Amino acid sequence: MIEHSGDSRLAPLRLDPLLHEPARLSILAALTPAEYIAFSALQRLIGVSKSALSKHISALADAGVVVITSSPADKRTRRIALTEFGRESFDTYLHRLEEIVRSARGGSA
Repeated sequence: MIEHSGDSRLAPLRLDPLLHEPARLSILAALTPAEYIAFSALQRLIGVSKSALSKHISALADAGVVVITSSPADKRTRRIALTEFGRESFDTYLHRLEEIVRSARGGSA
C-alpha cells in the first residue's frame, strides 16, 4: 500500500492492497465487462495455475468483491462474477490509480 504518514494531501495515493496484487487486478479487469466468467475460462485469461487462481478468487470472495456460483447447466462449473461492491471497489481503485498517474506527471493528465 502506498502511504505517507501525516500528510492528508497524499491520502488519494493509498491503493487497496487486496486489489493491487497483479493477478487480482487481471481478474477484476477480466470480470468488469462481463456478467460472469467460468473459472476455467478465467484461468486461461489470467494465465495462472488452478490453485493460485482459487486462492485469489477466495480472497476476493471473502472480501465481498466477487461471488462464486455454479452453472445451472453443469453444477461442477464454477462461475465468478463481480458483486456491486466489487464493481464500486474496482472503480474507486482505478480512480485512485489515475490520481497517482496525474500526480506523477505533475498534475497534467
